[in-house]
Amino acid sequence: MASPRQNHEQRRLDVAIIGGGISGLAAAYRLRARQGPGGPLSLRVFEACDRLGGTIQTERVGAEVPGDCMCEAGADSMITSKPAAIELCRELGLGDALVEPRSREGFSVVHEQQLHPLPRGFQLIAPTERWPLLRSSLFSWPGKLRMLREPHAPASDDPGADESVESFVVRRFGREAFERVAEPVLGGLFVADATQLSAARTLGPFAELEHRFGSVLRGLRDSSRASSSPAQVSLKDGLGSLVERLSEQLPSSWIELGCGVEKLWPLPPGGWRIETARGNWEAHKLLLACPAPKCSALLSGAAPTLASTLSELRFASCVTVNLVYRRARVVRLPNDFGFFVPRTEPNHILAATYASEKFAARAPGDYIVVRTFQGGALDRAAVDLDDETLIERAHADLARLIGVSGPPRASSLTRFREAIPQFEIGHAARVARLERQVEKHQGLYLAGSALGAYGLADCVASGEAVAATICAELDGRESR
Repeated sequence: MASPRQNHEQRRLDVAIIGGGISGLAAAYRLRARQGPGGPLSLRVFEACDRLGGTIQTERVGAEVPGDCMCEAGADSMITSKPAAIELCRELGLGDALVEPRSREGFSVVHEQQLHPLPRGFQLIAPTERWPLLRSSLFSWPGKLRMLREPHAPASDDPGADESVESFVVRRFGREAFERVAEPVLGGLFVADATQLSAARTLGPFAELEHRFGSVLRGLRDSSRASSSPAQVSLKDGLGSLVERLSEQLPSSWIELGCGVEKLWPLPPGGWRIETARGNWEAHKLLLACPAPKCSALLSGAAPTLASTLSELRFASCVTVNLVYRRARVVRLPNDFGFFVPRTEPNHILAATYASEKFAARAPGDYIVVRTFQGGALDRAAVDLDDETLIERAHADLARLIGVSGPPRASSLTRFREAIPQFEIGHAARVARLERQVEKHQGLYLAGSALGAYGLADCVASGEAVAATICAELDGRESR
């Protein structure tokens, strides 16, 4: 039996990480190779759930045999324009497992209960090709002409001010472009109220084009570069395989699953006390890699001003419902990646991805996997509905929109409570204020969604950046 002294030493940590999502895991991975005078760092990752990965979760359900369909509950891809996650995959030996989408087709938008493909050349909110736009069934003729007149729209009177997505898109492209494209697409991507989203945060490159060229379309023409690379990639066995590979690289003693942190307290002259149901730890460095609402609750007693600043950041809940159908039962087989639904349509789902059509090996050839999303800022009650209701709502919407006949062969449902950051107007200023508050607390760091990271690449980069900072500070301490 270990002596009390030995047990106490085992609970003294160099670094504690609260949250076993991708940001926390990326930070732990970067810290694992760091050697101190006494050997490797002592580190723990505290995760309240019984698994690692946070919102990244790959599940397998059965259509013909158990596990023959792959379902992503959270993110299903990594964008290539931000390389942090892809570079991490290659470093972990997953380079050969990277897979591109089956094609480069876009997506559709629901209008008057019909699916309308977004015109070829549309870049999120901007039509870059004239004739596909003019032939589109999604827009009226006045709406099309208004979008094409974007180069003649006046620039913002206050280019330094943040404005809503609604204000930016209506000002540049007209009301119809917002209601039929920007609102459903950005509202679906961020499970948000697009009228409250910050244009600077969610449409930053387009706002920069307006600033530099006086026009989004003119800027896209002048800065466009043909690329043979896909916009996104995934992993052959799903993004959950990245979590698995990361966890394999960490010492098993570093991981505390099912160990939720209850309280945090600063320790003079430096360090933090971590209180859990399994006992208490002391850490020289503390990284919070969980959503801001959880961070705020943990710091409410120890750092009330910081906790209050964290509470200003809004998060939404959502539900992912994956449904598996026999291909022969889908009347209108998709030829793109999925669709988005405007708030004005009488549907429950916000968006859907044809997962088995987007990436190969997601289902047997006779089946199709459709991933749907419900909840978000405009339907906060959805996360508390029972599974049967949520599955039925998703199935009913798909039956109307793509003509599914007969019930799904299999399903997978996952709830994410207060997990999706809402980038509302003024978000950048709130994050800057938060960063200044964090700097006042020695040995405390934030990473991931609490600082506005969204998507796999941003979260990986955020965790790695904090790990580099911690290493530099530990090196500085030991050199003194």
